[in-house]
Amino acid sequence: MTSSSEAVATFARSICQNATDNLFERTDNFRFGDGFETTTNSVFSALLARQTSLSLGLAESPFTWSGHIAPLILRSMIDLLITYRWIALEPQSRAAEYVNYGLGSEKLLTAHYQSALEEGGEDESVRRIAEANLAWIEGQQFQMFVEVNLGSWTGKSIRQMCVETGDEDLYKFSYTPFSAAVHNMWNHVGKWNAKTCTNPMHKQHSIGVIHEAWPIVDFVFRACKYLDLTLQEFDHFYEYEGKAISPTDCFNEHIEALSDAWNGDETHNDVS
Repeated sequence: MTSSSEAVATFARSICQNATDNLFERTDNFRFGDGFETTTNSVFSALLARQTSLSLGLAESPFTWSGHIAPLILRSMIDLLITYRWIALEPQSRAAEYVNYGLGSEKLLTAHYQSALEEGGEDESVRRIAEANLAWIEGQQFQMFVEVNLGSWTGKSIRQMCVETGDEDLYKFSYTPFSAAVHNMWNHVGKWNAKTCTNPMHKQHSIGVIHEAWPIVDFVFRACKYLDLTLQEFDHFYEYEGKAISPTDCFNEHIEALSDAWNGDETHNDVS
């Protein structure tokens, strides 16, 4: 009989293998789009890889399948999906804005490092970090031409971006709820890190705890879903038809075996 822990490991490996198969299929010998649209192609390829790495980070670590950690990863995946869709509406200009904003942010950080070094407040390791950051920027654009933008690179709110991409429900029912975990809001902390004091003299105040939680496999499904949606955006933009099965189909293909093994293991333990 397959134990529940073995079943989880098999399930996680299947999800991870499918995710990497879908990525490498689209990035190995990348030849999509107009060869002159370097920035657009770079952004769409790199963002797809980032989405895949986030899904892998969740799927391969069952201890993260809880409300303590999973929402942090899923919120980032939703944010990436929104960004991907919004750039695709005007790919050339928006991909360039996306890259330039990132370069400007790194330029500002490097300037902070250099100021700290000049004031003698940091050691030699910080100097090496600053030099590496500067080399990374210069490898893409001369630093003198990199602008620093302290505002939002899109000039719009996330809700506005979702409205423009035609999926406001993604903002209302996914982005916003998971944001509570990212920002440590009470509607997350109060559920996962608080319990009511049992002393009637304490006026039912809350006590900080870490609630134990079994792995919630629905979080893995959501990671597969957001990766799937990003793959769909990539395929639609490049008019590509993927060969590997989709992440959500992979999830559905393997979840029954996980469920059977888990329930069988529980029944065995109860009997023993």
